[in-house]
Amino acid sequence: MEPRKPIKLRFWQDKGQLNQIAAAADRWFGRITEYLSWLNSQIDPETAPLELLDLLAWQRDIDRLPGEDEELYRRRVKYALANAKDAGSKAGFARIWERLGLGSIIQTERFDAENWDVIRLQIDEFVFGKYAGLFDTLIEQYGRTCRRYVFESRTVTPAELRAAGFECEVINSIARG
Repeated sequence: MEPRKPIKLRFWQDKGQLNQIAAAADRWFGRITEYLSWLNSQIDPETAPLELLDLLAWQRDIDRLPGEDEELYRRRVKYALANAKDAGSKAGFARIWERLGLGSIIQTERFDAENWDVIRLQIDEFVFGKYAGLFDTLIEQYGRTCRRYVFESRTVTPAELRAAGFECEVINSIARG
């Protein structure tokens, strides 16, 4: 926030009682500015007390899930507006997922010719087990209308491939009679 400029009177007004009134008004506006900046810092979802965070969550239509850790709850409240703007698109849902820090997600649409309205979400295994109740809430708030979702757990396993020497001798014999 840019600092407020002090009240400055014209040169012919800058004396006597008018100058005292201007100084008093300047102090009063300074105190109001300090109070409002303190109040603004209390509204930050990352640092606000939980009671105030719950009010912000209510205002932004976010409900805390049973067993949800505080860090994820704060991120959901902080990014509620941006997530609402991104709702309803494939790229937007990926950005929502990234903002919430839920790892990577792979979205596959229309993989079944008969059930074309199903969207497959492949989610990292550690996220799948930790936040199982969160997915339905995210789909309800930010998912696409008239779509069904299927969740799949995905595990990334490192694999090694080594080169090794291999020798082979082949003898072909053809007998004709």
